[in-house]
Amino acid sequence: MIGGFFDISEAGSKRKIIKSAHVRVVTLLIILCLAASIRNYPILYAIGTTVFFLCVWAGIKWRYVFLRMLFLIPFGLGAIILLPFSIEGKKQEWIWGLTISEEGLSVALLLISKLFVCHFILCLLLSTTSPTELFHTMRKIGVPIVIIEIIKITMRYLAVLFDEIDRMVTAQQARGLTFKTFASWRSYKRSGELMGVLLIRSYHRSIRVHEAMISRGFNSMEKEMK
Repeated sequence: MIGGFFDISEAGSKRKIIKSAHVRVVTLLIILCLAASIRNYPILYAIGTTVFFLCVWAGIKWRYVFLRMLFLIPFGLGAIILLPFSIEGKKQEWIWGLTISEEGLSVALLLISKLFVCHFILCLLLSTTSPTELFHTMRKIGVPIVIIEIIKITMRYLAVLFDEIDRMVTAQQARGLTFKTFASWRSYKRSGELMGVLLIRSYHRSIRVHEAMISRGFNSMEKEMK
């Protein structure tokens, strides 16, 4: 499923908003940077509404959009929801005796809005542009090869990572462990241990991949960094 997030066929898009891949990628990247930088709510919502209707016009499958959202949004929300409690400003009482600042709440709402708008822009970009077209355009507009190679490797090995997770979970379930919510404290403890093992395995795999790339003469990243 995760690998499908970057697979244009998974989105089921029927139309491309701009015929030229180069112009389409550059245009959407500019809109993405604009949405991420502005602090004006009306302009941000106007961009979000426009992108939403472009997604509808392009015929993107909403399952693709919401699955990506379930995977991407929590990473941003985890930090954003703490802002009302950490940013200083005019205090207001909240539930359970907690206090939040109006300034922190305003910043959190702005960042959440940006997160959703940028998410739809990325969905539109990835669903209407193949990885080959995307990387070729990024290289033409001067994006460092280091960044492009990191994105390529990330996209290539996401599916491998989640296959590894599936095998680990299946092995634990075969041993009688349940991963249902609120199943038991042992389930949470074992899940944390599995995440640690997965981190170690991923680290060792990255070393093997890097050594394999070097043994095949790969040195473009080193040249770029010099």
